[in-house]
Amino acid sequence: MKLPLSWLHEYVRPALDDVALAQHITDAGPAVEGVTHLRMPAAGGNLEWFRVGRVISAEQHPDADRLRVCQVDLGELELRQIVCGAPNVGTGQMVAVALPGAVLPERAPLGEVALRGVTSRGMILSESELELAAESEGIMILPDDIPAGTPVAEVLPIADTVFELELTSNRPDLMGVYGIAREVHAITGAPLAALDASEAAPIGDGTVQDYVSLRVEAPDLCPRYMARVITDVRVGPSPVWLRARLEAAGMRAISNVVDITNYVMLLTGQPLHAFDLDHMAGPAVVVRRAHDGEPVTTLDGQQRVMDAEVLAICDAVRPAVIAGIMGAEDVEVSGATTRVLLEAATFDGPAVLHAALRLGLRSESSARFEKGLPAELPPVAMAIACRLVVELCGGRLVPGTLDAAAPLPAVVPVAMRHARLNAVLGLDIAPDESAAILRRLGCEVSEGPDAHQVIVPYTRRRDVSREIDLIEEVARIHGYGRIPAHLPRMVGHGTRTVAQRRTEQLRRYVADQGYSEIVSYRFVPASDVDRLQLAGDDPRRRLVRLANPISEEMAVMRRSMLPGLLRAASHNQHRQRTHGALFEVGRTYAPAPDGRAEEREFLAALTFGAPGQEHWRAPVSNVDIHAAVGLAEALCGIAGVRPEIESNQAPYFHPVRQARLVAGDRIVGWAGEVHPRVMRNFDVSGPSAAIVVDLDALGAAAPTGVPQFEDLLSVPASTRDLALVVGDDVSAATLVATARRAGGTLVRDARVFDRYAGEQIGARRVSLAVRLLIADPTRTLTDQEINDVVVAVRDALADQHGAELRG
Repeated sequence: MKLPLSWLHEYVRPALDDVALAQHITDAGPAVEGVTHLRMPAAGGNLEWFRVGRVISAEQHPDADRLRVCQVDLGELELRQIVCGAPNVGTGQMVAVALPGAVLPERAPLGEVALRGVTSRGMILSESELELAAESEGIMILPDDIPAGTPVAEVLPIADTVFELELTSNRPDLMGVYGIAREVHAITGAPLAALDASEAAPIGDGTVQDYVSLRVEAPDLCPRYMARVITDVRVGPSPVWLRARLEAAGMRAISNVVDITNYVMLLTGQPLHAFDLDHMAGPAVVVRRAHDGEPVTTLDGQQRVMDAEVLAICDAVRPAVIAGIMGAEDVEVSGATTRVLLEAATFDGPAVLHAALRLGLRSESSARFEKGLPAELPPVAMAIACRLVVELCGGRLVPGTLDAAAPLPAVVPVAMRHARLNAVLGLDIAPDESAAILRRLGCEVSEGPDAHQVIVPYTRRRDVSREIDLIEEVARIHGYGRIPAHLPRMVGHGTRTVAQRRTEQLRRYVADQGYSEIVSYRFVPASDVDRLQLAGDDPRRRLVRLANPISEEMAVMRRSMLPGLLRAASHNQHRQRTHGALFEVGRTYAPAPDGRAEEREFLAALTFGAPGQEHWRAPVSNVDIHAAVGLAEALCGIAGVRPEIESNQAPYFHPVRQARLVAGDRIVGWAGEVHPRVMRNFDVSGPSAAIVVDLDALGAAAPTGVPQFEDLLSVPASTRDLALVVGDDVSAATLVATARRAGGTLVRDARVFDRYAGEQIGARRVSLAVRLLIADPTRTLTDQEINDVVVAVRDALADQHGAELRG
């Protein structure tokens, strides 16, 4: 928002320079993000060289047809001779004069000059030379009642400073100059002039009901609608002061009637709209929801199609305004307008916002209505606007007002306890000081020994409704910088939970293995379930959808961690990083029966390409299922879980090169090479392998209690190898798990170290070599004890898997 200080100073003028005022405003909330100086330079007393003068005579220049020699009264002892080339200069006019020494923008200081042999001791100015208008055809003529010699700066804003304010969405009361004036009054304590909301005398013929009718069919979207009629209006250019004020505030001057509605909006924060009453059908005003597909051509010349979610202000036949946003060109005020209908209303903020977004149309009006305006504000704005139209446009105000208003809610005082105020702020603010601050903010305060009873002004009731809100307001005006900064006394210290410590251990381990941690978006496209090749009846296709997504690419909550890792891999590969290892710890979201989202935490890792060290002594090998399973097993081991490896059937992994890790009755993780089609879907090239560890399930499977120390083997360990022939449908992991169970605590480790298939073994048969590590940490085992363990393992493998010793 642009705030001209000349306009602000009409209501409040603190004893601060511009820099100090900007700092005070910023410290209290609304940030001053920029300062601009407009029109004439004010430094060094330059404005004193601009005076109002009366042209006593204007004679033809003896040697120039287009010049006139003027004698101008500037309130001095002698008349001042000024040569002027403007075609409209004449005797008796009140004009603005720049005296020798004055500095105009981007010009050297003005001096006395000789024009065709005649000395000119000043310059009669036009609006464009004072930068009050973009262009002008002649000099500026001022009202006759201004005394000669008056500084022009006292009559017109020939110099101004404009603050660029960044306002928060909860402060629509600051979207008007008078709202800022109230804020500056509260911050600085400078006197605040009252806003003149007096009405013009109604002298028009008849009553407003004789000219127009009103019907509100959507009171939920329009709690209040006011309308008044003004006749005998003369539409034309606005006075210089009004045009200059609008342009300094960032708005273009159009005509006096339209400029007045914009002026009142910038002053009070309440948008208004003016209709040409003669162009309205009926004439009637109907406030209703638009029909689906109903068109309207707005003031910018664009046709827009509305739907039933858009509120329209209509006449008896067609829409005349998209409520709160922009009017239709059919009923706009023009130079031929003589009868004006003025509108001031309150609209539902979210409805205006949604309509503006749907139609792709934002305006100064919608920016205010979107934030929510009070229903008490339209009468104030209407009174000011009607008075200005009567004064500046020669209109006659018709008696009566159309006012359809819902009952206002009862005003309930809010209690603010003195003890609570000081406890929250850590200060000792006296009750009379807090009462004074609240009164400067416009509140009515009934002081009490323990608490103030506060009635908040209607301009602030949307964001100040509780005790803590009042405390915040007192703190803001008292000054956040005056609140002492003390470190809290530590009475304890926070510790991580067991689950948090476990997750951090796993994270550090994966990072130590050379993986880079990423953080991907939790909002993902719904098409990820198709890219992962999930079947149509797969429950993982049930997604948590966002009600108002940023885009289609962020429309749902992620159901799997893999898409984020694959997108990151693709991003790296397109930047010459063909190999890599990435991991992420995060949550997935599934719809819960109660309508909420069920969250689970996972650690997922992905290797792609050949991420090993590339040099002449270490040949690079591509990623595969074995390294993935090894990483997953290591992570489970850190948590104290020894999982069994089972076959798995996930559509996004390779059909046979995948596995799942099971601890008891829980699946704690998955590992596999990514399916080639899935890699193509995510634009990833080369082989890739991934693991996903369910941290919640892993934590449930992890042993509880204090970990017990287990002595490293200090006695000799024995190894025994078994060459077994089994069916090719028996997995190596299954054999290892059975061997471990059968050998009991004496089998310290079991693993498959060789595999053979061929004619000597037979069709659909495979030879697997299993190595057992047998030991008792407390003593040396005898040969018989070792043999007993080997026999137990061999028998278990034969009974459960049909394993035969290879001859």
